[in-house]
Amino acid sequence: MPRLPPSLFWRARREISPMAAQLLPACRDLQSAANELRWIREHVQDTKSPIPAGLRVWQLVEKRGRGIPLQYVLGTQPFGDLEIKCRPGVLIPRPETEAYTLHLASLLSQDQPPPSSLSILDLCTGTGCIPLLLLQSLLASHPGTPISLHGIDISPHAINLARANHAHNISLHHLPPPSSSSPSTTRLTFSQLDIFSPSLIPHLLQSQPQIGELDLLVSNPPYISPTEFIHSTARAVRNHEPRLALVPPPSTGGGSQQQQQQGGITTEFHHPADIFYTRLLEIAATLKPKRVLMEVGGWEQAVRVIRLLEGSSSGVKGYGTVEIWRDEPAASFSSSLGTIKEEKVVVGGREVVVRGEGRGRAVYLSRV
Repeated sequence: MPRLPPSLFWRARREISPMAAQLLPACRDLQSAANELRWIREHVQDTKSPIPAGLRVWQLVEKRGRGIPLQYVLGTQPFGDLEIKCRPGVLIPRPETEAYTLHLASLLSQDQPPPSSLSILDLCTGTGCIPLLLLQSLLASHPGTPISLHGIDISPHAINLARANHAHNISLHHLPPPSSSSPSTTRLTFSQLDIFSPSLIPHLLQSQPQIGELDLLVSNPPYISPTEFIHSTARAVRNHEPRLALVPPPSTGGGSQQQQQQGGITTEFHHPADIFYTRLLEIAATLKPKRVLMEVGGWEQAVRVIRLLEGSSSGVKGYGTVEIWRDEPAASFSSSLGTIKEEKVVVGGREVVVRGEGRGRAVYLSRV
């Protein structure tokens, strides 16, 4: 990371505030420092504390200046119309995740005829942001339709935070309280489970019978290799966000075909960043969801996941639609043919639709 010139700190002090200069090491430019200082001041103004407001602003500025992510400093991150609580030890929700979640909700709302019920499973749920935003969107588009959502994560900190986020958004009136609708109409639960455990699917089928008729399996799994984590991620991510949510566990074996033993399940894969995708495809082969969406870390990984699907020994069959979604899947982009929303590429002999603009962000499968 290049050093900032002293003149930039002087400009921050003169043109904005001495506190903006303290934010520069983390923000890197004047506009970002000014924006974050404004957000910190607004946060202090909107929250109660026995500590004087000026001192609280300084305390938060000092934390942010040391590189702690703003979401951990303020304790929240907007996600659609929701407010998601953020705590150290749980991955911060990203705008790209919000974009594909809203696009998923839009696709579900377009199904004809409308479904008589909806069942959704989110693996590696983290803050719970994906099922919470899906719930809010689907309650609006499917009034009166029974909706069941279940989020799973290996981290107890994540599960506790996901439950807290559900309660928090109920308190903000972004989501209805459970008492306002029959338990059989809307059900959102979070469980601490290891997706590599052999008992995962039997447990789900026993405790969540509706999982057997799954409409959507969605996952934002760890997908960064150890090498990429060291050399390609931002310093704030490496130093402050949980490695558990970013980097798959170490593999065993060697050569191009590797194995990973986790929770009693042996998974074969070809790249150290792709461990979770083979397992996700195995789960999809068993539960047979109508739709699957898996977040990925870029175009190359999206292509590898599709090749895993094509060469999978896990028995994943019947997905006539295979797509790669970019960061903004609903966006149009300019080409020599004009403004378009999709393009087509061939991966492993299969024609794949590519939607939106930005980097490759998710692989989407549909049998609908």
